[in-house]
Amino acid sequence: MNNKKRVVVLGAGITGLSAAYRLSKNPEFEVHVFEKEPEVGGLCRSFREGGFILDYGPHKFYTLIDGVLDEMCQMMGSDFLTRDKSQNLFLKGKYFDFPLKISEMMTKFPPHKSAEILASFGVSALKNIKDKSEPKSYEDFIIQKFGKSLYNQIFEPMANKMFGNPRQLDPQLAKVRISSPGLVSVIKQLLSRKNIDKTISAPTFHYPKYGFGMIPERIREKSEANGVKFHLGAKVKELKLNQGTISGIAFEDKNGNLENLSCDDVVYTIPMQAIADLIPSLSTEIKQACRFVSFRHTIVYYYLLKSQPVLPAMWVFYPESRFRFGRLSEMTKFSPYTAPLGHTALMVDFTCDDLDPTWSMDDTQLGELLLAQLKPLKLFGRDQVIKSFSKRFRNFYPVYKIGYQERVEKIRSLEREMHNIYFAGRLGDFNYNNSDQCFDMGYKDAEHIEQGNRLQESWQQTRRNRFEKYRIVD
Repeated sequence: MNNKKRVVVLGAGITGLSAAYRLSKNPEFEVHVFEKEPEVGGLCRSFREGGFILDYGPHKFYTLIDGVLDEMCQMMGSDFLTRDKSQNLFLKGKYFDFPLKISEMMTKFPPHKSAEILASFGVSALKNIKDKSEPKSYEDFIIQKFGKSLYNQIFEPMANKMFGNPRQLDPQLAKVRISSPGLVSVIKQLLSRKNIDKTISAPTFHYPKYGFGMIPERIREKSEANGVKFHLGAKVKELKLNQGTISGIAFEDKNGNLENLSCDDVVYTIPMQAIADLIPSLSTEIKQACRFVSFRHTIVYYYLLKSQPVLPAMWVFYPESRFRFGRLSEMTKFSPYTAPLGHTALMVDFTCDDLDPTWSMDDTQLGELLLAQLKPLKLFGRDQVIKSFSKRFRNFYPVYKIGYQERVEKIRSLEREMHNIYFAGRLGDFNYNNSDQCFDMGYKDAEHIEQGNRLQESWQQTRRNRFEKYRIVD
């Protein structure tokens, strides 16, 4: 007789995989992972195309969380390369180091612009001394920290590209996404590279030899070796309830057959708002909260080039509105093993929503639009393009609209009501985090299940004291 506790993991991104792997080490648990795609990893996957290994946009593995890097290095072994990070900002026809160096701010900007930036920051600093009120929006937060001039030139256009109108975004997005405490810190920390604060900018990071997708594949291999059952290409149709607790799931397997599986606990890492479709009996209040929770879609457009590397850095940010994209990155700069000799791959990535014309453009239209915007940068010529195409992903970047926290907490209240569901990860917990933080979140989730903590206060404390303190380090 099988007395093991059965845990169902919804989604095989880094969070779901790490939870499954941690639980797989414990013989008391039987773990099933459900993933709608035929492969694991989510946007941390890699794929092959014409001799190239390509990621779904630029990825790095860098962490400040104790134990996470040791675990990953042990798992990846000699395939885990250490890379010196380089990233630039392109503004007014010039490349700047990013985060900004005060020396470049003084020499590359026209003198009147440099003076404007410092004066604007001074005005904000004086206002902050007099007015101690908390910022009410993303815009307020950035202006307080950096001044209105830098906000207008860099932060506002980038926020518009990534998330929408910054006046309608919650300041929590800026707190998570922009690790620098402000322009004073920029001046102190970036006068010299020797003074870089590693909680603000990562000077080095780790990257797998043959693409970032090696990480989720390695976790899957080790999990399967420990007995985890992966249901790839499976679509979860319903979470079944018994006396207010999740008792099982209904799913359609890769062959289209409808099946059921009972369970004791659920690790939920798929888009948070999908819970309304999986449990039709949810209250109207929670369903309304699900409608408010929204994500931006991601498009990555690839140019496979017969060329030496074309970018001055691993990735470059383009805040100006004349560019539809917000970032360019280059695979061969992450690992030379990802492209044939004498070739490189340029990735153009940006976010959008359903109403954005780029979302409905075919690859030919979109490619021509991007080529026209790339032309002034003089990175490559049409005759160097071997192949170009896009990859598109729905629901990837959480949009922290003002008022989102109340709605998210309403959905999370299901954890306390049902006692055996855990919202986790970027999509499942509506938490804007990186792969190292997703790995940590999955591990902590598994620990709570192992310890028999039926959520309640202990899980909520872990979220408040750990997950909500995550910060993105560029």
